[in-house]
Parts: sequence; structure tokens; C-alpha cells
Amino acid sequence: MKGKSLPSVVIAGAARTPIGVKCGTLCNLAAENLAALACEEAIRRSGVDRSKIDAAVGANVYQFTAPGAQDIYFPRNVGLRCHLNTETPALMVQRICGSGLQTVVNGFQQIALPQEVEDARMVLCFGAETMSRAPRILRGPRTQANFWEFAEGGAVEDSLLAGLNHDLASTSMMLTADEYGHRMEISRHQCDVFAELSHTRARKAYRENYLNGGDGLRGMFPIDTTDLGGREVHLARDECVRKTTLDVLEKLPGFTPNGLVSPGNASEICDGAAAVLIADRARAEELGLPTRYEVAGYGVAGVEPRVMGRGPVPSIQQALAKAGIEQKDVGLFEINEAFAAQFLGVEKELGLDREITNVNGGAIAIGHPLGATGARLITDLMYEMERRGVKYGCASACIGGGQGVAVVIRDTESK
Repeated sequence: MKGKSLPSVVIAGAARTPIGVKCGTLCNLAAENLAALACEEAIRRSGVDRSKIDAAVGANVYQFTAPGAQDIYFPRNVGLRCHLNTETPALMVQRICGSGLQTVVNGFQQIALPQEVEDARMVLCFGAETMSRAPRILRGPRTQANFWEFAEGGAVEDSLLAGLNHDLASTSMMLTADEYGHRMEISRHQCDVFAELSHTRARKAYRENYLNGGDGLRGMFPIDTTDLGGREVHLARDECVRKTTLDVLEKLPGFTPNGLVSPGNASEICDGAAAVLIADRARAEELGLPTRYEVAGYGVAGVEPRVMGRGPVPSIQQALAKAGIEQKDVGLFEINEAFAAQFLGVEKELGLDREITNVNGGAIAIGHPLGATGARLITDLMYEMERRGVKYGCASACIGGGQGVAVVIRDTESK
């Protein structure tokens, strides 16, 4: 599919939670809880009768963070909790760090298929992650004598750390960023300068947040919950963002062979959710829903696993080609900051303008709740496009294992 042959699929509603720091305000909430909150807000913003939603697509990477291993029911439970029709099907997708974007790609594909093949015309897309609750696993095998009993002496595994390694490629996520950055001749100093910028921009965005009386970060909605001490909390900001300086960042130890990755220039482990309601334009117009923003194109690509961080490069190029535009036409980029070294490699390879990229800070400051990040990127991108009067925006993420995904959004009211 190229350019004008793409169907018109609009974003009828989008919302995201604040991002909670690891073991912070949101850690008591399972991914399912967070996703249900985000979906309810996206539905409310759209004004849709939820009985008109035809399908749900959800993303959650770190399974088994809900009590009783209920994350296997994640997308279905979210749909039921949001009171979608019992007949409305739900699907789980998993493309690691790109999962939130993949929910929109899957939803787009369902809508784009001929009605004889797939009759969905409106899809609720969402992602959530409670990384704080990633469990410790005892790898004890079941016994032959009694299937419901386990052998003693199994290996203990931190499920969070295990997911950050890529054993087949004999690497880990931070090693891939270090290697890609080294290949692109990125320095540790450049990584720390960029990390400081991410926090500076995120703090500025918080000050301009519409919840503070400004017009920034309008995709975010507040959450009322209780903290670990049982105290009631009203969370209306991204909790990971902090005030830091280049001097502090440069003193942190490097974790990787080339010294590019440190605790200060990598994305934060965190908790959060986001949701995007998309629909066939004709259906949205029929129901009187917002139709200003549409999905103009998407791209998904594989790259060498040991430099997985360059995944946005080919995926963005694919997405732009499908949208029928060039990179110079894009007025805003949201590219996930998995690691500063990784982002800077992408920036250098594509020749990105930093003044229109991650303008409100990125994952180094905000955090990277894996399954939610892609939907968070789209939500923040759409509202910032409206704020700035930008016609085209692009959201993208690199993906563990060596992939990338990107989605282009068009403001159909912009000239």
C-alpha cells in the first residue's frame, strides 16, 4: 500500500496515565487496572457509545504482574471492565518495546481489511505495564510422579532482568545501545548532555501542563490512588522526572564496554498505561466522533539484533513512504529514548532536528513502561501537534531482538 491508497483511519480519542516511578505511586495497580483507567478516559474523550466499539487490542509485556496470573486475560478483562459488548473480541499483541504502537498497527489492519474478511470499524487500542511488580520466578520443573508438585532446587530468576537480555544474540539491551552508539561514534559526554536535556524538557512540560493551568501534555489525566504507606495520592505528573545536572550525570559509572550507558542516560523502569481509540473515518463521522487526526502510515522492520536500537531508522522510512511524504514534511517526532546512545545513533543516522524531536522530554526522564510506551508516544504526539499546529507527526520505537516500529499521524485540518 502506498500513500493515497491507504484507508482513512482516524484517532477518535487518546489518553495516558501519568508515568509512575518504579515502586512508586502506581506500583499497587496491576497493568489491567491502569489500562482500564486509560481506556475509560480515551472513551470519555471520544464521546463514543462504547457499544459501538468492535474490537479491543491490548499490549502487556511483563506477564504475571497481576495477582493469580490474571495477565493472560489482560485485553479481555480490560474490555469487560470498560463495559464493551460481551461479543466484542479482545486480542493481546506483544512486540516488546513497540507493543503499544503495534496495537494501533493491528487495529488499523483490522479496519483496513475488506468487510467480508474483518468487519471491525472501530478498535480500542491500549497498552499497560507495571514493571514494579515483575516477579521473581523459581524455575522448578514439575515432577513425573505428581504433575501438581515441583522438584526442589530450581533456579531463581528475576523476570525483569531476564527480559532485558537477548540470549540468542549473546547480548543485552544496554549492550546493544552501547554497540550501536559506538558504531555511530557517539561519546559518553553526548549521551549525558542529551539525558540532561530530556529531564530539562520534561520539567518544562510539567510546568506547562494543562493540569497546572497551561496547555501542555493534554493527553495525560490524573489518577487518585493510595501509596505504599496507605496514604491517598492525587498523581498528576510524570513521577520519574527529576532535576539533575550534567556534572551529576557524568560522574555516574558506565555499565558497558564502551562506557556509553549509565544509570542516568538510560530509560527509567516504571509503571503506566495509555489508550488510543481508532475508527474508520466514515464510521466516526456517522457517530459524530472526532476525526481531525488520522493514521497516515506505519512501518515495521527488522535490524541486526546486536544494534537493535537503530530499529526506528528503517521503520520510519517505511512509514513515511506509506504515508506518501518525506522526512522534511514531519513537524514533530516522538522517538522512544530507550538509551541516550541508541537515540543519538538514530538521530545521527536520520539527521533529525532535535528542536522538533521529543520536545517534552522522553523515556530517559519520563520512563518506559514497555507495553504502554507506544500508545503514550502517539497520545503525546497528537496533542502536541495540535498545540503547535503541525500537519505530520511520527512516533517510533526500537525493539529488543532487533526491530523497529513507526506510525505517522496526519492533522487533516492543518494546511
